[in-house]
Amino acid sequence: MAITPLDRLLEYNMHLLKDSGHPRLFAAWWHDLITAAASAWFFGGLVAAVQAGESGTSDASFTWWHLVFYTGYLATAAWIAYLAVRSHRADGRTGLAAVPHGYGPAVVGVPLFLVSALADLIWHGVFGAPGSLDLLFSPPHLGLAVSGVLIVASPWLSAWRRDALGAEPEAVGAHLRFAAPALSLGYVFSAVVLLVSYGIAFAWSPREVASGLGEADGAAGWAVAASVMFTTLAVLALVVVASGRFVLPVGFFTVAFVFPALMAGANAGFENGAFAVLFLVSGALADLLTWLVRPDLRRRKDLITFAVIWSLLTWLAYMIIVLAAEDVWPAVEITTGAPIAAALIGAAFMLVIQPDHREAAPPRPAEPSPFDEVIARAKAMTAHRGDQV
Repeated sequence: MAITPLDRLLEYNMHLLKDSGHPRLFAAWWHDLITAAASAWFFGGLVAAVQAGESGTSDASFTWWHLVFYTGYLATAAWIAYLAVRSHRADGRTGLAAVPHGYGPAVVGVPLFLVSALADLIWHGVFGAPGSLDLLFSPPHLGLAVSGVLIVASPWLSAWRRDALGAEPEAVGAHLRFAAPALSLGYVFSAVVLLVSYGIAFAWSPREVASGLGEADGAAGWAVAASVMFTTLAVLALVVVASGRFVLPVGFFTVAFVFPALMAGANAGFENGAFAVLFLVSGALADLLTWLVRPDLRRRKDLITFAVIWSLLTWLAYMIIVLAAEDVWPAVEITTGAPIAAALIGAAFMLVIQPDHREAAPPRPAEPSPFDEVIARAKAMTAHRGDQV
């Protein structure tokens, strides 16, 4: 049977997918920075599309802002593909060996995004355009969100893998090395802000907060209070993850909070501009506290101090913004108690993350635990049964 050009093409494609066995390489810091820049185009279009939908400037299912979003995806996907092709041409790498460390999830995210986008078109055709809350739970939208996160997280995962594998950091300043990871982590956090915007206090408008907290027993008030507590835990979790892995330069969290703040503002059509600014300022506050109390050292008192100060200052400013914007001061119990309650929850979270500080591993107990005794007896019975057979 004659071998056709199509057969040769398929054979070559299968060769490209087969791992060549080369050790994987790291992307250079400027490679990651280009990935982060393309991702800014990608998620910038998403922010603009969310803002257009929330402000009512467009009710269409596809707008110019969606075009920015999808072309940003194509630009990011093309750059990631270029990194793999470049590695293949230089060293003959194929398969996963051609993909830089940290970019493996993006290889999954790129085709998943296309499948999710096609599914979204079919979904809209069958079920129509979803409402505001429906958008957050639409399966195709969840697929778009997951695949988008897998793509834009590449610079952050690249830095994570470099540290986890003990690779030498590149000979550039810390601010240059961490610019792309900070932006990347911010994109991931902005996706969280969008998907659970009903639980992010900064995504509410001052009018909604004043109205909700003005109802002593209303569901809206409970929702606002719950969002304050959830947002506290989300921010502290991000700080713990980042500071626990790296010694971060000052400004890291300010940069990382840019896109989450934009997404929080877009979610309310920027009627909550003061809250979006406060969100960004809270990132600068996290930088200041990181520099002052050094939570990266993982001392229990440092973690608790960080959580308490960040919560008290951030949520007190939040209440002041409500007063300034709506000329309504929530009940004194809420005004004073909500920041304190958030600080207590933050301190408890830090205790769970770091229940005790030990310089060395805890000593092994001299006496076996009851579970160890059960396992030992089970092994003895099994061995005895084997001897009988």
